[in-house]
Amino acid sequence: MQQMTLSNFRAEKDYYTVREMAEIYKVSMPTIRTWIKNGYLKGEMYEPMTKGAKRGRYRIYPQGLLDDIEVYRSELIELSMKSWPTLLAKLKTMKK
Repeated sequence: MQQMTLSNFRAEKDYYTVREMAEIYKVSMPTIRTWIKNGYLKGEMYEPMTKGAKRGRYRIYPQGLLDDIEVYRSELIELSMKSWPTLLAKLKTMKK
């Protein structure tokens, strides 16, 4: 299965859970929550599903993120270029 990236992700649902977004982007669930708190992802907190739960659940709406990616595409590419040598080295070692 190909890893989903910001450039090849296509929203198939109106909203996603924290767990689903973490699986899509191969990051931890706390990272997704941090992204929401920092405004990188649009998410709304809903009441807990079960009585006694410590916190509610986020619904994450990917359309805003996808729209922003299109608007800032060239800036994102330029900022990410500094990571390309490291990523390339990782890719090469994975293919061996």
